[in-house]
Amino acid sequence: MPTRSRSPLARFALPVLAIAVAGAAGACAAPALAQSVEGSGSSSVLMFDRPPTVDELREVVAPKPRTRSIEIMGGVANGAAQRPRPAEQASYPSEPAPAAPAPAKAAPRPAAKAPPAQQTTTQPAINQQAAPPEPRQQAALPAPAPEPEPAAPNAFGFRINFAFNSADIPREFQPYVDAVGGLMTQDNSLVLVVEGHTDAVGSANYNQTLSQRRAVAVGEYLVRVHHIDPQRIAVAGKGPSEPVMADPYDGRNRRVEFKPAR
Repeated sequence: MPTRSRSPLARFALPVLAIAVAGAAGACAAPALAQSVEGSGSSSVLMFDRPPTVDELREVVAPKPRTRSIEIMGGVANGAAQRPRPAEQASYPSEPAPAAPAPAKAAPRPAAKAPPAQQTTTQPAINQQAAPPEPRQQAALPAPAPEPEPAAPNAFGFRINFAFNSADIPREFQPYVDAVGGLMTQDNSLVLVVEGHTDAVGSANYNQTLSQRRAVAVGEYLVRVHHIDPQRIAVAGKGPSEPVMADPYDGRNRRVEFKPAR
């Protein structure tokens, strides 16, 4: 029987379909972009490179308290209990003074002679020093205290790619702010400070004003879209004054931060 020839389009249909399926599987298996802690000490902030979940944001602003068990060293307690008391100073009764002899009758005065040198004797004093105390038992040294863990950041932030000299939130970055709105909707007691930050490129006054405008734009978005009470949002423009990178001109210093009001 004559074989039916495939059309040129059919020859490439199966390889293209296989590549598309493999690409979709790879996209599903690819891990989400990681989050990173930037800055140091009380200025550390958890930066998200993808839209976060409400639970992830809640862990930052209201982390679970960490508890540590305190182990009482038995050696120290036992050593203190077995420590001997200091010995009290011993006291001895003094010897009674001898009775005075009766006065003798007057005798005839003998011829004058040089009186022999009288030799005085002293009795050794009674040693009333207290007995030396017994040596103390050496108490067991306590275990060295563990090194304190670095404080977890209580602020989070996004690098919203605003257009040049613009405070409009791009559409692709709105899901980041939507997560903040979801967090504040679930927790009615949460009050956040929205901070705008820039790098050091340009004048300080210009960057200060631009960071303030962008912080206000994020706060207005939360009020308009998620109906958050404006009293629960404070805004602040920081300009380039608080960089998270060693180089103040690094573009990664441009960010919007959210901190719980204390």
